[in-house]
Amino acid sequence: MASATCGLLLVALLVVGVAGSGASSGQNTVNEEGRASPLTQEEVEEKVEALLEVGEIEANVTVPVCCGFDMVFNMSKMSCDPAQEKPLISFHHEDGLPVEYQFAYKVRAGFPNCTFFSLQPEVEPEDAFHLLPNGQLVIPSNTNRRLSTDQFCLLVTEEQVEAIVCFPDKVRMKESSFDRVVYQTLYPVGLIISAIFLATTFLVYCMVGELQDLLGRCLMCSVLALCIAQVSTVIVQMATHLLSMTACIFMAVMMHFWYLSAFLWLNVICFNVFLTVWWKSDASYGRVSRWFAIFSAYGWGLALLLTSLAIARDFSEELDGSGLPKPNFGQARCWFSGDDALIIFFYGPTSVVLGLNVVLFCASAYKLCSLNKSSEARMFQFSLYLKLFVLMGVTWIFEVISYFVQRKAKDSNTNYVWLVFDMINIMQGLIIFVVFVCRRAVLIRVCEVVCGVSYSKQKFPSYYLNTDADLPNNEIKHSVI
Repeated sequence: MASATCGLLLVALLVVGVAGSGASSGQNTVNEEGRASPLTQEEVEEKVEALLEVGEIEANVTVPVCCGFDMVFNMSKMSCDPAQEKPLISFHHEDGLPVEYQFAYKVRAGFPNCTFFSLQPEVEPEDAFHLLPNGQLVIPSNTNRRLSTDQFCLLVTEEQVEAIVCFPDKVRMKESSFDRVVYQTLYPVGLIISAIFLATTFLVYCMVGELQDLLGRCLMCSVLALCIAQVSTVIVQMATHLLSMTACIFMAVMMHFWYLSAFLWLNVICFNVFLTVWWKSDASYGRVSRWFAIFSAYGWGLALLLTSLAIARDFSEELDGSGLPKPNFGQARCWFSGDDALIIFFYGPTSVVLGLNVVLFCASAYKLCSLNKSSEARMFQFSLYLKLFVLMGVTWIFEVISYFVQRKAKDSNTNYVWLVFDMINIMQGLIIFVVFVCRRAVLIRVCEVVCGVSYSKQKFPSYYLNTDADLPNNEIKHSVI
């Protein structure tokens, strides 16, 4: 026993020392050669014995590194590449203080054999973790839970060191039972219901040709974009642990594009209503087609441009000096992994669009109120799209506000306050269906198309049905509704 202890101390004397500049930064590397220690021999022996007794260090420490020794993970290529400089791995005690001595450790290459996600302390402070001298990982936000070396690996990039951690089926992150019900059950179920009603609304507009005027087409595009965005969100929320890194990035890009498109098409609807209220328009088929082509270039094109810019910033090294934050799609989650990029590429543009919508609707309402004689058709049409604006505009404004509020206040009690707005946004599909489809005239037209029966159109005003009757000044004419 004495000889074993002497041998262990002899090994420790060869590998333990205080790093001059390295100690000040708390960085530790694999000790490849013996180094002279400024500590006396007795001090080194006492420190090593004390650490061995409490189990802080082990004679054979293994650190799991995803890409292996002298390798870094290239986010652009999604592969492990040779490092230009030797990666530095920091060790800390459980109290968070850096380890101020060097010691030898082994590196085991490879990702953990589980479905996993990444912890990014540089992006999310709550993702902070500590690597203990015995090779275990500690997550302070998760009640200092320790992870063994088979439950994580360190993902070293050129910019930071992340931790790849097994998903909650193996590592239960801190969350309340209420949060689990909301995020794992309530939100996904609500999104599924909403997507079903959005798809139904889109199909009704496809079936009833009378609905497909300019405003109707714009509504169809907005509904389609929101439907696909919500379906993508459901997939991410319910099957993240089943998605590969590539699939996760793809879903993040999909959600980014389709949510942006939904916002932009709502902006198109607001602009169209504004133009129709303030100026007379020619509703001929050719003019409608030209306007719809212009609106499509805006609604789809601008969304594609913003999404492409985010992708280019995330994967192109040429934009590293642009000053734009990296979205880091798929790293911490199947969405943006950083608040700055989320604001620049999503909440920023959508906030501008929502602000424009408010201005356009206020101007339209002012014009209608200032007219002495406003046709019933005009008021009826405007009331429908006012409901749509309140639904998809005002509630989303509160959603943006709630994001910035919750970004500053992490208290879960604050999150509960905004739950009602989240649920309204999630259930938009149901509300849109009720407002635009669940009306007698529309349902009768659907029955005529599906069942082949015919009903008298005289029961409804001309602006409920497409009788090709001229409305005053060709004002807001949206067939059937």
